[in-house]
Amino acid sequence: MTPPPTPMLLSWLANKAGIPAHRAEVLWLAAQRHADNATTGRGSPAYWSVAMDRLHELMAAESLREDAASFGWRRWTRLNNHYWQAPLAVLDALTLNNERGWRSLKPLQLG
Repeated sequence: MTPPPTPMLLSWLANKAGIPAHRAEVLWLAAQRHADNATTGRGSPAYWSVAMDRLHELMAAESLREDAASFGWRRWTRLNNHYWQAPLAVLDALTLNNERGWRSLKPLQLG
């Protein structure tokens, strides 16, 4: 039997919440079970809406649980990681603007 499909943005959501991908898959299955009980038609727009809402609730709770288990250090390390990535984003933007500037110069045409 093949496993049920997971949303394509599940890994992105897990990364944003700071939880492992395998834990996000377990939370997705729990959200589907909740949607099965809350709605009548599997695959209907209402079903997917309830499932995604429940997934967001479960991921937020899991993220808070992970933060509490680390005594607050996890939040600071994630914030520190964002600060380390900021200079790279600025450097990337500067090099792209520099390259676009050079491309915009047209070669001189001697007549």
